[in-house]
Amino acid sequence: MSIEMIGWDIGGAHLKAVALNGAGEIVAVIQEPCPLWLGLDRLHGAMSRILEAISPRPGCRHAMTMTGELVDFFENREQGVIALVEAMIQRCRQNSVQVFAGHDGFLDANAITPESVPKIASANWLASALWVAENLRDAMFVDIGSTTTDIALIRGHRVETRGYTDYERMRYDELIYTGIVRTPAMALADRAPFEGEWIGIMAEHFATTADVYRLCGELPEHADQMPAADSGEKTVQGSARRLARSFGRDAESASLKQWRQAARFFRERQLAKLRSALDRQLSRGLIGDDAPLIGAGVGRFLVRELAARSGFPYKDFSELFSMLTSQNDFHASDCAPAAAVACLALREVGRT
Repeated sequence: MSIEMIGWDIGGAHLKAVALNGAGEIVAVIQEPCPLWLGLDRLHGAMSRILEAISPRPGCRHAMTMTGELVDFFENREQGVIALVEAMIQRCRQNSVQVFAGHDGFLDANAITPESVPKIASANWLASALWVAENLRDAMFVDIGSTTTDIALIRGHRVETRGYTDYERMRYDELIYTGIVRTPAMALADRAPFEGEWIGIMAEHFATTADVYRLCGELPEHADQMPAADSGEKTVQGSARRLARSFGRDAESASLKQWRQAARFFRERQLAKLRSALDRQLSRGLIGDDAPLIGAGVGRFLVRELAARSGFPYKDFSELFSMLTSQNDFHASDCAPAAAVACLALREVGRT
């Protein structure tokens, strides 16, 4: 198996990589936990594990995008972008490293300047959206990950978002800080119904959406790579215990059925938040009812549900690629920006 290109998406909590052969077919998709706020050594460790698993040939090209520059390990985003690019250069010595700079395409990693930093920072969503636009005329791209949700409208093979930076995209509900693994349950509701009453939710990091979706029976367990809020067991019982604490209760004080019902309430609150953001984009009237919702991210099962509730067809992001094999439970949809940046970069190489 000859690997010609590896696409990297450096997040604040995970490192994702997608490997392509010369025909542009996906031959490996890997995600490693990478709590970047603890230091760059976490990134180097995650990269080493991925490179060991993929074993790319000498001369393999690399393309990178990121959101990890935002972590508080860095003094500011410029420092973060430069540090992450330098880390990639260091780990991929003697190989070509291209950095995704949004609508400007790819820049050589050795030629990054302070002026290019705003185009590079947190642009991973655009790589995914551009790949959708390459393949579909009209669509709504929705990537629900472990931490955030990206929404991008595609019309006439063009990305029609109004924001670019995180600040702008949050302003337009194109970036919503909610995901299916790491979002604190307290961020979804300040009170919840329980035993016939509305109960205030403790503003403490007791439970996360991983607990919510585990109790709902929907969590892709392979995607839950970070420690639980209490560093405890990742079981239904453990999730019930953590969610119960948010109510000021012990899990044993009520039945598992009651805690599952509580989890479903939090699920609906998150879904309502996502539906509101989606409705805002749809209200622009730029796409027809036959345009599909493109689901990506480990939480794309919610995109499928949003499509059904909104009356739109659903299409999985993985269908936009040719994938030969999967070494694990991850697919192109789970690591959408890494897959997209790899394919975009390989296409650009073919044009030169």
